[in-house]
Order: sequence, then C-alpha cells, then structure tokens
Amino acid sequence: MSTSPQDTDSPALGVMYQPLNRDAEMGPYGWNYLFQSIARTPIEFGVVQWVQYGADSFSQPTPWLATALSTWQRHMPLWLGLHTEHDYFTKMAEGKAAQQEFFTTYLRKVNGTAARWQGWIQQHQAQFLGWYIPLELSDAYFATAAERRQLHDFLRQLKQRLGRSPLAISVFMSAELPASEFGAWLQQIQDLGYQVWLQDGAGTQALTATQREAYFAHLNCDVGLINEAFIQTSQQPFRARPATPAELAKAQARQPDCHPRILFSLRYLPEAAGLLYLSDLITHPPGKD
Repeated sequence: MSTSPQDTDSPALGVMYQPLNRDAEMGPYGWNYLFQSIARTPIEFGVVQWVQYGADSFSQPTPWLATALSTWQRHMPLWLGLHTEHDYFTKMAEGKAAQQEFFTTYLRKVNGTAARWQGWIQQHQAQFLGWYIPLELSDAYFATAAERRQLHDFLRQLKQRLGRSPLAISVFMSAELPASEFGAWLQQIQDLGYQVWLQDGAGTQALTATQREAYFAHLNCDVGLINEAFIQTSQQPFRARPATPAELAKAQARQPDCHPRILFSLRYLPEAAGLLYLSDLITHPPGKD
C-alpha cells in the first residue's frame, strides 16, 4: 500500500493503531517483529487510537498495551489516544443536550486516564508527541452553530485540563455543512490549539469521490488526512478488507498532496498480515458506530 518509498520532501506519514483485546495474544516477539517491519517503511510516527475503551484498559491478563507501545516507541515517536466510551456515537447523534451530558462526564474522567499513563510518558518523554482525542467529530453531529459553540467550549476546557501537551482530534465528513463552511470549521478547531486530522472517506465511501474532492479543496495544508487503508464490505456489522496498493494509490491521487498523512489502520497494512486480526469485540473504524 502506501508503505512504498516517499519523496524526502513529502509531508510526514504516520499510521494509526486501534487496540483490540485479541492483540494481547501476540506477545513481545510478535510486537517487536511488527514494529521492526513498520520501521523499514516510510512511516515516521504512530498514533494509538485509544488507551482505554469504556472500562477496558487493555491490561489483562497483563498490561500488554503499555508493553507493546514501549516496543513501538523504540522505532518511532507516538501520539497516545485518551479514552472513549461505547456510547459516544449514540450520544452525539442525540443532539445538543446529550452531547453536553457526554462532554461533562468525559471531562470528569479525562485526568484519571492521563494520570494512569504519566509514568509511561515520563519514561519515554522524547518519543511522546502528544494526546490524540479519540472523539471523532462530524458535521452530522455539529451541524448547527449552537452545537459547534458547545463543542468548542468543551475543547477549550479539555485543553486546559491536559496542560501543555500537544493535542490532536479527527473529523469525518457527512456533507451536512457546505464544503467552504466545513473547511472554516476545521480552521476554528485548529485555532483552539488542536491538530486536526480529516478521515478521507475512501474506505467507507459514504460520500462519492466527487463530494470528497469538493471538501478537500477547502482544507488548509496543516489539516492531516487519515487515509483509510481498507474497503468496507459490510455496514452492520462493520466488515472490511485491506485496500490493495492500487486502490489506495487511486484514492490518494485524488487528494491534495500538501497534507500530512496517517494510514488507518496498522492492522490493514501488509506488514501486519498474520499478526493482527481484522476483527474483535471492538469492530468500528473511525466514524462508525
């Protein structure tokens, strides 16, 4: 896929890893082999989608996720995702009041999540790029100005709680806002102090290629693009297969080339074949409930 050589002047390339319970079975030798393989590609940094999903902190029967990430950080720097909840997408779809309820609860929990990883961060400070907020935004959820104002207030409070660490958050397109207004909204989130990463939609194909291109045209080059390295084959339950190199290259060719890129996800890359399974109890990709 796009793990083929890049021009040295190209924007940075990363890959996102979505932890699943089944990955605990791999063991230290498997992780080391995988991350050595990834380090031989043009990928320069990693993103961990979350360190906790609901009550699951990926620490049973041992703290396998922290151990795996300690191996990964020896090869490249990492963004760590905070926690997300099972009901995130449901609450966002219910409107402004439910969104505020979710945000309030999230703010109460976020410092605990960050604190549990402070020891790891202190040990690997040079390889810690910042916190990724695994609450995927969309114009489907924040179509009104009032909903966006409430979201921005939450993002300001979240930034205050997390201190000086760099922050990033992702967005997916639903075509509820016009392309120009959508681009301006992403700029507003950037102005709050967040790196913004836009899911390109090439894997889910919820929007047509022509629609997606119209939205790409209104992005500033600091917006990262999350390239979906899969092709969705079923919506409920979500199923997908790895994109072929030709499919991924075709999607990227229709996008501006000035953006940093992040491949979603690690388990769809050829280097992960036979090591990371494609399904588990947690099955949704970015932007899917």
